[in-house]
This record gives sequence, C-alpha cells and structure tokens, in this order.
Amino acid sequence: MPSKRLLKATLLPLLTVIYSLNVYAQTRQITGNIKDSKGAGIIGASVVIKDAQGGTTTGTDGFFRLTVPDATKTLTVSAVGFSSQDVDISSTTTVDIVLVESQSSLNEVVVVGYGTVRRRDITGAVSSITAKDFNRGQINTPEQLLQGKVPGLQITNSSGQPGGLTIVKIRGNNSIRTGNTPLYVVDGIPLDGRTARPEFAPSGLGTTPASDPLTFINPNEISDVQVLKDASASAIYGSRGANGVVLITTKKGSSGPARVDVNVSAGFSDVMRRIDVLDAGEYRSALAKYGAPLSDSGANVDPFDEILRSSFTQNYSVALSGGSENARYRASFFMGDQDGIILKTNLKKYTGNFNGQYKFLDKRLSIDFGVSASHVGESISPISQDAGSGGNLISLALIWNPTLQLRRSNGLYNQENPSGQINPLAFSDAYTDIVDITTLLGNFNAAYKFTDWLEYRMLYGVNYGRGSRKAEIQGWIKGTGGNADGKGLAGVFDRYLFSQTLTHTLNFNRDLSDDFSLNALAGFEYWKTSYYGGGSTVFEFPYNLQQDNRINIHYYDNMAAGKQGNLNTTSFRDPLVEIQSYFARAIMSFRDKYALTATFRRDGSSKFGSNNKYANFPSVAAAWTLTNEDFLKNNKLFNLLKLRIGYGSTGNQEFAADAALEVYRYTNNATLSTVHFGNDDLKWETVKSVNAGVDFQLLNGRIYGSVDYFNKKTTDPIILLTIAQPSGSATQYKNVDGAHVKNNGVELTLGADIIEGKDFTWSANGNVTFLKNRFVYPEAGTVPFILTGALHGQGTSGAFSEAIANGQPLNVFYLPVFTGFDKDGIGTYANNGSPEYVADPNPKAYMGFNTDIGYKKWNLNLGAHGQFGNKLYNNTAMSVLNISNIVGGRNIASGLVSTPENIANNIATSTRFLEKGSYVKLHNASLRYSFGSVGKYLKNLAVSASVNNVFVISKYKGFDPEVNVEKALNGVPSLGVDYIGYPTQRTYLLGVSFQL
Repeated sequence: MPSKRLLKATLLPLLTVIYSLNVYAQTRQITGNIKDSKGAGIIGASVVIKDAQGGTTTGTDGFFRLTVPDATKTLTVSAVGFSSQDVDISSTTTVDIVLVESQSSLNEVVVVGYGTVRRRDITGAVSSITAKDFNRGQINTPEQLLQGKVPGLQITNSSGQPGGLTIVKIRGNNSIRTGNTPLYVVDGIPLDGRTARPEFAPSGLGTTPASDPLTFINPNEISDVQVLKDASASAIYGSRGANGVVLITTKKGSSGPARVDVNVSAGFSDVMRRIDVLDAGEYRSALAKYGAPLSDSGANVDPFDEILRSSFTQNYSVALSGGSENARYRASFFMGDQDGIILKTNLKKYTGNFNGQYKFLDKRLSIDFGVSASHVGESISPISQDAGSGGNLISLALIWNPTLQLRRSNGLYNQENPSGQINPLAFSDAYTDIVDITTLLGNFNAAYKFTDWLEYRMLYGVNYGRGSRKAEIQGWIKGTGGNADGKGLAGVFDRYLFSQTLTHTLNFNRDLSDDFSLNALAGFEYWKTSYYGGGSTVFEFPYNLQQDNRINIHYYDNMAAGKQGNLNTTSFRDPLVEIQSYFARAIMSFRDKYALTATFRRDGSSKFGSNNKYANFPSVAAAWTLTNEDFLKNNKLFNLLKLRIGYGSTGNQEFAADAALEVYRYTNNATLSTVHFGNDDLKWETVKSVNAGVDFQLLNGRIYGSVDYFNKKTTDPIILLTIAQPSGSATQYKNVDGAHVKNNGVELTLGADIIEGKDFTWSANGNVTFLKNRFVYPEAGTVPFILTGALHGQGTSGAFSEAIANGQPLNVFYLPVFTGFDKDGIGTYANNGSPEYVADPNPKAYMGFNTDIGYKKWNLNLGAHGQFGNKLYNNTAMSVLNISNIVGGRNIASGLVSTPENIANNIATSTRFLEKGSYVKLHNASLRYSFGSVGKYLKNLAVSASVNNVFVISKYKGFDPEVNVEKALNGVPSLGVDYIGYPTQRTYLLGVSFQL
C-alpha cells in the first residue's frame, strides 16, 4: 500500500498550487495552448510580441504564459517544422492556436551521425522518436523510453531488478559469440558499451544480473533518439555499426527568459506475476499422495511472500534553462530512489547536467559544451542466472516447505529445513551487496563557418566511470556459497572505465543550383578506451558467527579482521583499445525528387590481428519521392509517397580487447602457462545488408506509415575455441571461413489520427517486424557446430539445451523429445532420448502498439509490445520445482500433482520443459490532466497517474516471458532459457509537473 511518504510527495505540490490561486493577482497576461494538427502540444514553440521585445516558449504540453504591455495587439508564434502564425490578442487574454505543418517540415533536420540531413533527403532506414512520444511512468534507462515505439527494435528487460540490463537488438541476432547490442552515441560521443560495475561471484552463488550501461543517463534530459537500422545509415560508423546505431541527443537551452521546469513523482511497486507452487494445504495433500507425511511441520507459510515487499519509489527533477540568441544554457538535477520488490534491493540515482551553446564572430564561431555527472547506487540480493538452486534467494523461497515457519517463537530464524535447505529470509538478512558507480560524460564542440555552406567542426568527448562494490555473507548463516564452513566471507572490488573521442569534420552544405543540392562531409576520428580493476576477498571472521550474538560491523568494512591466510587479491587491466578512422559522406538531392547517399569509412582497430588491422566499409542508397513528380503532385490521396533502397557493409568488433593477443598466467609456483592463444589473422565480422522501403502519408497526413524489407548476411563469424594442452586448456578466437549468419524480414508501421475534434482527439500507431534467422555452414553437416544454452540447477549443471547448427536458427533448441509417462510414471523419449532440433528461441515476429486519447485537458496514453512464435526453456521448472523435491521436504510446482509422474522419475533435459514464449504486455498506461497556467508564476501545471508493466498475456508459467531469457554463462551464449530470475515489478506513480 502507498505510504505516508507517497501522500506527502504527491499532495504537497498540489496544495502549493491551490494555495497559489489565492495569492497571485491577475495582470495583463496572455495564456495559451499551442498544438499541432493532431492535437498534440508543441514543445518549445516560440511566442514573441510582434515588433517589440519580450517572449517565451511553450512547455511540455504546449502551454505558455506571457506578460505583455496593455497596448500589445499581436503575438507571433513559430516552431520548427510549422508555418509561423500571427495571433490577434487585442480583445482576449486566452488563445488556442493550431500550427500547420509547413511543406518545410520535410526540411526538418534529422541527426544521422556526424551531422544532420533534411528529412526529405533520408535514403536509409532511420526511425526518429521525440520526447513527446516517449514511454511514460517509471523509466530507469533510456532504452525503456523506446519500447514498442520503433519497428525492427526489440527491447526486453533481462531482470526485474531496478536498473537491470535492458537488452536491445535491431533486426535480429547478427553474431554467434560477439555482441548483438547496437552502438550508442550520446551527443556525438560513442560509448564503450560496458559498465564500471565490478563482479562478485563467490562459489555457489553465481554472477548477479548485469546492470544497464546507460543507467547513468537521466531519461528526462533526452530530447530525441534516432535509430539507424540499415547499413546505408550506419556504415558511417564502420566497424561498430553492424548491430545498428542509436543516437541520443540531450536537451539544450533555448533563447528567452529563464525558465524552471519541475517534475515530482512518487509511488509504489508490487510483483506483476508469481510462479505457482503448492500452498500449505495443497502441500499436505501432496505429502499424503506421495507417502511423505513426516515433512508436515504444521504451519501455514508463504515463503515467497516473505521476501517480497510493496516498495516505494520517488523521483525529483528540476531544470533551469534560458538565454539569448547567441548564448543559451540548460542546467538540471535529478534524484531517484526506487526500492525493489525483493528485500534489500534498491536503486538510487543522482544526476547533474549542464550545457551551453554560444556564438561569436557574427555567429560564425560556435562553442558548445556539456557535462553530465551521475552517481548510481545499487543494493543487490543473491539472485543469479547461473547459481545452483541452493544459492539463489528466489529458488530458496519457492521450494521452502510451506508448513515450516521461517522464524521460531523466539524470533530467531529456522536456518534450515530438515533437508538442509537454507532459510530464504535468513539468507537475505545475512547477505549484503552494495554497488556505487560514478560516471562523468563530457563533450566540447567548436565549429567555425568559413562561409554559409562550408563549416569545420571539432568534437572532444570523455566518458569516465568508477565502480566500487562491497559484499559479505555473515558467518552465522551456514551452507551458503563460499561460506560452507560458517565463518563468513567478504569482498571489496573496484573497476574503472575511461574512454576518449576526438573527431574532426569538414561539412559542405549548399544548393548548387535551383535543382541540385549537396550535403557532404569528410572526417577523422580517434577513439580509445581502457578498462581495469581489482579486488580482494577474505574468508573466516571472528565475529557474527551466531545469529543471536551479532554486532553491527560489516565484514567488508573490517577486512583486516578476516584470516589473512585466506586473503585473495586479484587485478586486471585490459589492453588499451584504439580505433582510428577516416570517413566521408555525400547526400545529393535533385529537384527534391531524387536523393542519393554514398558513405565510406576506413577503420583501424587494435583489437584485431596484425594481418587485419584495417578494413573498409562502404554504402550507397537512393530515394525517389513520387509525390513531387508532376503525375502525382496534385493527387488528393497521397501527401507523401517515397521509395528507398540501399546497400552497404558494416563491422562488428564487440568482443574481448585481448582477443587477438597471447595471454599468459603465472601460477602460485611461479610457472608460466598460456590461457589464451593469439591470432594474427583475426578480423571483424562483416555484415552486408540490403534495405528497400516505402514511406507514405495519406489524407493530409491523417494516415501515415512505412514498409521496409531487409536482408542481412554476417560473414567471417567469430567463435571462441577451447584448445587442449599438456596441462589444462586454453582458448582462441577464430573466424569461421565459409560460414555466415542470415537475417531477413519485413517491418510494417501504420499510424492514424483517427479523430481530430475540438475537444476530443484520438491517435494510434503500431508496428510489427517479421524476422527469419539462420546459421549457414555446410561443412558442419547435420551435427551441431557448437553446443549452447547452458543449464543450471539440481542435476543439470553442465548440460546444454541449444546448438549452433547448419541451416538452423541461432541457438536452436537441441533436445530429446519427451513423449509422456509410461504406466509406472517414468518419462519416455523418442529415438531413445537422442537430441533433435526441435524449436526456435528467436521470435518470428515482434510488435508495438501505442494510442493517445485526449479530451479537453485530459490525456490517456497506452503502450504495449509483444513477440510471437518463439519457445522458452523453463529451467526453473526443471531443476528447482521438480517432483523429486516433495520427498526431500521441499515444495514443487502446483501443476505436477495432477500428472501421473512417479517421484522416482529421473528429471532429464528434454522438450518437456519447452513452453510457448509468445506474449503481449501492456507496459505503460498513463493518465494526465493539464491545468495550464495558475496564478502569476505557475505555468503548465499538470498532474498524472501511471502504471508500468500493467499486465502480460502469455501461456508461459514463469514470472515473465520477457525477462531473464537471454544471457551468456561462462562465455556460452543462450537464448530463451529462463532460470530463477528477479521477477518483474508493476509500478504505480502519481506525478506533478509545472514551470516557473
């Protein structure tokens, strides 16, 4: 239930507003609402007094307030992409203005990498999302703003933990073993893609789910995002563009009086969905059925509910912006505090941003700079995707005997049940894991215009991250990972990430004649990054060895108290990664009908072998705007009909920095051994792709959309081999000659402004992507080339469920086919249990749907997404909740009791645990009421209520078919394997926003 803090956080700002109604006197003020033809408020529209000084800009809902002299008769209203409009205010103080999109809206510039291009001249597959279209509610990472919004963009959450990794893929999986994540570029700075969070993985506990590398960015400060999906758009990024590129532009200052924007929200979260296990009554019935009555301890307990909580969330954001035509600034601060729904999990985030844009020398010299500093704190529970079932808090709660109390009558924990299983509540109490990450992102831009059409631009960017982690398991909890002897353990760790970018470009943009224009650039870029860290662990402490005799001193704050003979210290430093690049692009337009784009990039990277340091990445694309032809100019159906086609090549180098190098290890006896073999011939994977598309608008833009066909082929795929040696083994990265990965599919987008009334508006849009994925390697024959899909848990650790195989989808499920139970309740399998290629973990289609309904000052926004045609492997059901638990005093899945399965049945990897992975999730619902301006100083007041992760429709029996289904364990990739992850949380928020 919401707490008193929630009521204070949401009601106090509203009371302040109401009070202001009685305090501020009326003056000669003009208030208004500026919308587009769809009824959406226009952010940042300029409102100025005609032929005089004074003006303002609109806020997030298109509202404005402006004090004017009594004699003022006319305001001039303008916005990018719209025709300017003069408004008569001689006899009114309130105006409602609808700006008409000008033909020049197609002249609106779009960021495409190292520059901008008119929208009409775009020839590639580029999707643009602005702030007014972002997802709403509780948003922790920038990627969540885009979920369900962009065709071809698949966004899933790997964990329900606040700040957990958001997985983003553009048009499928391109690679077997290297990364499939797109390149992120923030205000022109390419990011490293890694996080500075150190790892902590004591024996038996596994590795906690990764955090998102973009968590340090304040989503409130993002103005727009461009997604470059095909090679003709992303080839300008060369060896890092194979998986697509996401360009993030943050908000900047605007000319006009100083303005303060305030946003406050608060709410709570609960679990969206649970896994069904037996309650105490059902458990007793099962004990009687299976002949294990001694496991009935007489209580009625919900162990999973005991580790859950209704968690509190609060967010505060304030921004100051303003300036003149030649000097603009923006400063902002954000504080967020979100408790997880699992005990002792939390995400705290503090960010500060400042940027300025200044013009000198009659506007020929521009100096722009920006700095963003953040501190992210995480509190983490022992929930791992690769732990044994006894080392995961979720599994411990699911299988705890529901008839056994978690606490004794004296308040102390029942540490174990009779079968030796650890008490989940006690484990949570004894385990502490704290992470702090400080990040600094800075950029400095200088540009000089030699003429109106020739400009030199320089960018220097830096990205610094420092992460620290301290963790402990107190000695009084027995039998947990790394603490089997019950004497405790602790660890402290640090990690550092530092990257720098230096870019020089020369830009040419000119109409060479009435018919022909040219937008061209040539540039050089140098990028480098370093990654290093270390830490210490120590075992055996002299205190906190009994739960009823504890002192409040954490082991990690007193490492010297641990037994120094058990002190282990480690450190690492990845080789410096350097990329040197030369690139060029030319965009030619003829009569606004035909556009041609050609790009070229030459990259040199230190990651690759000495024989393949450099490679070239070209692309070419063309577009034809049919509606500018004479035969369609005056048609009454199409406002826009544009054909596009493009081809290009990009590269992928997202793997270890030392992949091409020889790596040695010194052992305790001072001997030298090879742990990784170098490869002088190692080169990047190359993705060659074709894209053909059509963009259209009908009925004065009321209906709009696009259709794209894409075909991508990844050659020279990279794998990691294990090579036997006389003592132990070593690894080596190698390109697979003659093999390739193929992705092809179709993207559809359709939107409509269904109703455009004076008081009522309704718009909707949706997108769907159909995708087919295959690995082709004829030399492999019909046997698996690589086994993947590593499993974990009781009796399954070391087993595999998937494979990379010729003619099959990546990570195809490779399993024995389960055919049922025999008369004795023992499982039977086809072909004597030999594995077969049985199912695809890759979705055949994924979609997004969004609708916006407005009535007067009310607005309702709904966002949904889903995927279809894939299967999931329920590793949790197989290894944690299987039937054999019942005789060991542990709980089981609720559906097992009704099956004929014998408790003596051997649980084996098979198709029995494959489930349909299709789902549709309503990920966001938001209701907003806009008051407009209130009193003399308060402007654009709005209140809102939102829910994230409202519900999911799926036949899958796990927590969520979206989360925890993609991971790599010990370097072995898997897809669609779900194992005791952090459950998804549903978050309810109340918010208030206003301007001063």
